[in-house]
Amino acid sequence: MFTGLNKSESKRLAALELLRNEDKGRDAALKEYACLACEVMGVEGCFITVFDDACQYIKYVKDVPITHNKIAIDKTMCQYTRASSQTIVCVDTRQDTRFSHQPLVQSGDILFYASAPLLTREGLVLGTLCVSSAEVYSPSSRQIDNFNRVARLAALYLEACYSIGRVDALTGLPNRQSLMREMECLVQTQASGSYGVIIFDLIDMPRAYELTRYLGLAAVEKMLRNFAPLLRLRLRLKETTTLYAFAPGRFAVLVEYGAAQTLLRRAEALPGTQAHITSDIDIPLTVHSGYVKFTPREDDAHESLRQAISAVHEAIRQRIPLLAFNPILDHKRNKDFKLLYDLSEAIKAHDQLYLVYQPKISLRSGKTEGMEALLRWRHPQAGNISPATIVALAEKTSLMADITQWVIGQVIAQLKIWRAKGILLPVSINVTVSDFSLSGFASQLERQVREAGLNPADIRIECLETEKVLESEAALEELDKLKMAGFQILLDDFGAGYSNINYLRRIPIDVIKLDRSLVSQITTDPGSRIIARNVIMMLKELQYVVLAEGVEDHDTARMLTDYGCDEAQGYYFSRPLQADDLPAWLAENKPYRILAQISPNQHQYGS
Repeated sequence: MFTGLNKSESKRLAALELLRNEDKGRDAALKEYACLACEVMGVEGCFITVFDDACQYIKYVKDVPITHNKIAIDKTMCQYTRASSQTIVCVDTRQDTRFSHQPLVQSGDILFYASAPLLTREGLVLGTLCVSSAEVYSPSSRQIDNFNRVARLAALYLEACYSIGRVDALTGLPNRQSLMREMECLVQTQASGSYGVIIFDLIDMPRAYELTRYLGLAAVEKMLRNFAPLLRLRLRLKETTTLYAFAPGRFAVLVEYGAAQTLLRRAEALPGTQAHITSDIDIPLTVHSGYVKFTPREDDAHESLRQAISAVHEAIRQRIPLLAFNPILDHKRNKDFKLLYDLSEAIKAHDQLYLVYQPKISLRSGKTEGMEALLRWRHPQAGNISPATIVALAEKTSLMADITQWVIGQVIAQLKIWRAKGILLPVSINVTVSDFSLSGFASQLERQVREAGLNPADIRIECLETEKVLESEAALEELDKLKMAGFQILLDDFGAGYSNINYLRRIPIDVIKLDRSLVSQITTDPGSRIIARNVIMMLKELQYVVLAEGVEDHDTARMLTDYGCDEAQGYYFSRPLQADDLPAWLAENKPYRILAQISPNQHQYGS
């Protein structure tokens, strides 16, 4: 905070603002320095002060009848120390024209007076350390030297106090803690009016870390340091407006709300820019900004800052330049976070997570070929949580691996129960790229299966997030190991969105599941029929087993049979079943024998 004050007016003003505001911990330390100065000089009175441009603020006083904590500088005895940056020692203030007119001198309360400046390393006077006596007194040169030493220690303490934890080491700007402290001071003093808290995000930090990998730390740190003057220039910030280094690549301002409106208009209209890294490398930057209105007399500082963070993250998520805090969106995100915590607790509980099993039917024989294990969550307050929500919550956290291991354990236990009843159907489980990317996933799964007395053929692996798998060499390696161990690999959701045919050759796939979006309209839309028929034909020529999911009616099942699809699952055959209901369902399985008796050639469907 105190570094570069002679060069930066905004930093100087911010530092003085911090000094004059109340800080119990800091002021208690200043008291100790003042009392030590008393002992060193052998006198009874002391006080310690800080300055801004207009006033002196008394931070501690002992045995001196000073009645005002705030005094105009030109009315103070310390003005001469401030002006000269030198220690002043006056044996008898009545004989010194600088002090003889002072009320405390005329009353006899201060006859001896010494004042040492609290100097920064750059020579700026932050305040004074003063001692006094009601008697004329002449200290020794050793006492004066020690007095100056105490003053230097007090100044160093102030610099350390605000540099450690208050200043961003990379940019030299006041940091997030300084912003928080400033907002808290506004609340404590019940400042009138409203303010705008605006946070600017200039770069995706994972991207910056990746640049560090290739270009080195020095080049990227130089780029991050240059962000502050670049943003100040683009926003046309006044020199008196403090720019806070909120986080690497992220900055903030706290300004009166009227001024904030002007900055927000500029932020919304900021053009894209190029960040210069090396002599021949520039990267494009897109600034995302979030803001909140902060009224010190009504709002909590911590909550307002959290809301500003929420706003900038939502702006980044929506890929828009500027967004105000939205309590509805914020509530949803907080609800999701609460659900994420609840999910971690649900994994440990015994009555919330459970599995259901959806049969997979051969379109040729009508027999049940296997089942897919599907995760369900019965939340104690919110009720049933959708599987899509579960995956969305967990996929970017370590909970995904915990859930997968929970599913594996449940499936293995259920398979053993079914085996004892003579049900020998395989069960497929859904596995994400984060699971595959864990080294040893394949060998651990094989060990779990074999220790349970089962074989890899009893469990099939449904590969989710195919394109992400292709980006992970670790995931591809684990898939190869699973295949070699004897696990059958299914590719899930083929045909959903963009599907690159090339990746079929890079993943060891046995079965390809056609997404419901590819087959749901084949009975009503000629274009869908053409696509589905040709996709199935191509996949069969490539020697894959083709399974259609989301089949909900007889006509769709018949048409898929005509096109050569091997298996299907969906509500037409069965809704997902509780484990205990499967034996009875298998005993009934009559509609699918009827389907199998219908020859594909009995009905011809147009293209």
